[in-house]
Amino acid sequence: MSIVSELRRRRVFRVAGLYIVGAWVVLQVFDLAFASWGLPDTALRFVWVTALVLFPLALVFGWRYDITPNGIVRTPPASGSEDLSLKVADYVVLLAFLAVLIASGWLLAGRISEEAPEQTAVNLPQRDIDPFSIAVLPFVTRSSVDDTAYFADGIHDDLLTTLSKVAALKVISRTSVLEYRETTKKVRQIGRELGAANILEGGVQQAANNVRINVQLIDAATDEHLWAHTYDRELSIQNIFDIQSEIVETIATQLAATLSPQERERISRDRTDNLEAFREFTRGKQKMARASFEALNEAVTHFEAAIALDPEYVLSHAALANCYASMASTGAIAVTEMIAEGRGHIERAMELDPDNGFVQAVLARYAAATDDPGAEDLFLHAMELAPNDVDVLSLYAAHLRTARRSEEALPILKSALDLDPLSVLLYHDLGRVNLWMGRFEPALEAFRRISQINPGNPYAAHGAGMATILSGKVVEAGYWSDAAAKVDPDDYENPATSVYVYVSAGNMEMAERRMLEALELGPEEPYPLSAQAYYLLHIGERDRAIDIARASLLKGLDDRWGSDMLFLRLIADDALVSGRYEEALTWFGQKVPELMREVPRVDSGNIIKAVDLAHVLLAAGRDSKANALLEIVIDVFDTEYTLGSANYPLGISKVEALALLGRTDEALSAFRKLYEDGWRMRWQMDGELTQHLNSIRDAAEFRAIMAVIEADIGGQERDFDPTSL
Repeated sequence: MSIVSELRRRRVFRVAGLYIVGAWVVLQVFDLAFASWGLPDTALRFVWVTALVLFPLALVFGWRYDITPNGIVRTPPASGSEDLSLKVADYVVLLAFLAVLIASGWLLAGRISEEAPEQTAVNLPQRDIDPFSIAVLPFVTRSSVDDTAYFADGIHDDLLTTLSKVAALKVISRTSVLEYRETTKKVRQIGRELGAANILEGGVQQAANNVRINVQLIDAATDEHLWAHTYDRELSIQNIFDIQSEIVETIATQLAATLSPQERERISRDRTDNLEAFREFTRGKQKMARASFEALNEAVTHFEAAIALDPEYVLSHAALANCYASMASTGAIAVTEMIAEGRGHIERAMELDPDNGFVQAVLARYAAATDDPGAEDLFLHAMELAPNDVDVLSLYAAHLRTARRSEEALPILKSALDLDPLSVLLYHDLGRVNLWMGRFEPALEAFRRISQINPGNPYAAHGAGMATILSGKVVEAGYWSDAAAKVDPDDYENPATSVYVYVSAGNMEMAERRMLEALELGPEEPYPLSAQAYYLLHIGERDRAIDIARASLLKGLDDRWGSDMLFLRLIADDALVSGRYEEALTWFGQKVPELMREVPRVDSGNIIKAVDLAHVLLAAGRDSKANALLEIVIDVFDTEYTLGSANYPLGISKVEALALLGRTDEALSAFRKLYEDGWRMRWQMDGELTQHLNSIRDAAEFRAIMAVIEADIGGQERDFDPTSL
């Protein structure tokens, strides 16, 4: 008898087969049951692992025992005279059996892998998932036609726009879903990450004059296919739009979402009947999404081409106007050029469709740029028309931030992030708003999320660096400024900023290293020179620092990142020691003439220089002018700080003004308030840099608070762990 025959006699093969089939059935039952019970995936994985572990035990049981009508009995041994040596046929059978076992194990392991949650790149906050939420994943291109990828993206983008017109649906924005273009993540994980209850997948195949679009709607929680359909049509723009309308209506029906008559009418509005215009518009939107100056210029070309092909294409006119506005907001063009080039297009879009929410929002953007008081009403009307349009929400939030209405901007940005949870730009805006409000921890969290979504993104490092600097986390600020330098190694601003950070942290070795790097990248630039002066001041080379300040001012270098603030402060401080008041006043007259007027104009941009000037005026005997200027400083600080501009380096200005006015109790009270609010900008309180606080430096309360700040920074150096970020 062969080994295979013995295995067969002992019914081992039968046991193996029955076990695999039975285990598979049981596991399917558990899969459905666990999903309905809401148990975590780990519970099902435990069951699968248990099944694998018990499999060899089942085989051993099958070898040793038989199940008979009389119960479980020991399998009798074969006759000892039988030949159990392996034959060629035995090898073949055993190899086949081994293959079955390996395949089963592979299948089970694959199922475990499938059920296990993949590593999520972005640690998004937990939130309730709206049952009417849907994410439309990028359409797969199933064609060799060169332009099909652009075409598929255009269909995908337009479908998203159309779906967002249905008020009952919460449609995840294009920016976030594009992250899943070639993902291997399972539907369940995608749904969790995007906060979407439903997922729509699709593909586009173009051949000659025909197009095939297939779509399937999936329940993200259960991976159940709710609906699927394939559309085969002649390639025409009307057919494309008809297909999209049918998809939208079917999705609404499947999700039991109410579709009003007005929404049905809006679905088919603002489209073009020119296929090439549609292609150019799509290319323009893709370019604009990159947000760089070069990409925006290319977007302009595509939008203009779309308009040339179809002069009544509403969305192309609005997009072109918005593109010019974006260029102006980044400083690429002047506001006057924005108005000259873009105003006509947004007005034309309004003539064609005054009820389009995005058109209204862009018009509001132009109104705000020209200080038109009607901008607010236009934004509110846009919000009414398109409450689920991310572009409308983000434009209104930016308007509120610019208008210093940060508290109102926050909920708008959070609503936008619900629709676009992986948007780097939205998280950047959220971080900036929180910075403006002096909410440093939420700001830092927003910038850290950018780093999670898109590692190496410059917004993350720059924003996190600013948040940590302003909150007094100087050691972590050094980490972020170094990270920013790695993102853009040719930018001298990053190592220059690091100089201030490392000096404040007391790490003079790193400060010197970053200073030399900054000077190598920008030897004649004002910001590296100011960093050099600051470093020299703190290693006891005060005269060299003042010489650099005077030489830089003589060169007439542009003010960059507060370089003039440091240079003028050094000149003022030198004047207080040397008595060269007129020289200092001459420099202030050249650099900040608005402060030398009979009625000075003080704002958050020059408030520190105003305090420095006032101190020189006091020393020069011009008490009345100095005192008047200090009173204005206090008023401006109270206004700006109330508005939430604590992110600007003006925090100590009120304390300095009160100290110079001799109102020491008020100065100490203001200092305590700043400290309690989390202000930790130690370099602004540094006695090496300013004499403004001399009247309160010996006060016990001042010394106690400074001791706490010093201890805090020392603890940061000891406890900082960059791997925790």
